[in-house]
Amino acid sequence: MPRIARKNIQENFIHIVTEGIKKEYIFYQNKYKNEYIKLLKKYVSEMNNIQLISYCVMSNHAHILIYMVSIEEVSKLMRKLNTAYAIYYNKNEERVGFVFANRYYSQTIKNERHLWECIQYIHKNPVKAGIVDKPERYSFSSFKEFVESRFEEKVAKLIIRTEENLEKIEFEYIVNDEFEFLDILEESEKQSRIEDLINHFCEEYKVKLSQIKKSNYLIIKFKEYLNSNFKLTNKTICGILGIGKNRIKQIEKYFE
Repeated sequence: MPRIARKNIQENFIHIVTEGIKKEYIFYQNKYKNEYIKLLKKYVSEMNNIQLISYCVMSNHAHILIYMVSIEEVSKLMRKLNTAYAIYYNKNEERVGFVFANRYYSQTIKNERHLWECIQYIHKNPVKAGIVDKPERYSFSSFKEFVESRFEEKVAKLIIRTEENLEKIEFEYIVNDEFEFLDILEESEKQSRIEDLINHFCEEYKVKLSQIKKSNYLIIKFKEYLNSNFKLTNKTICGILGIGKNRIKQIEKYFE
């Protein structure tokens, strides 16, 4: 996801990814995951202008989707949450120093379709990571709250928007394997999402798109990153990078 300037954020839904410093496994124990979730819900409940939509805590990072009134409130929430957790974690690990990366990633939600896709993406994170085979088998996400509709009515109305759809929708459908937003995205919107992913990859690896093709390692990582979100052919990826259509096949054989 691209890193978005705080002052430019206008939308009301935001997807946040916060991770351990140097990608360390700061949630590697179940008690750490549970503590972060407890703190997240505590601080959200204390704020009037933020509503928690969904979350998933992995071993070295966490996904949080919230509804907000102002970006200043989001910054306040994340500062309180990560500070409180850092104190708890350092005390339990008998360590000192920073726990989280300096800045969390954030992505604003563009429309209702993007919102539902983000909800599904967050809940399927443990499946994509190979931790569980089904999202309901992961205990550190909001999946069960969705399936069992165990969230406040105001959250449901924020997601669904209309009373008619609110009565018809089955929330389990939003997060199951059959619900695939990528297949119904308009081409222009899909292209926009791909561009966002490319920007985030370049920022994470501190390279320009034109520099990726100079490294076989980066080409493979670039392909893996895109394919973790979209099912793109080698031909499409070669077109994005401006390399020959057989280049990726040759590199894949080398890395086998």
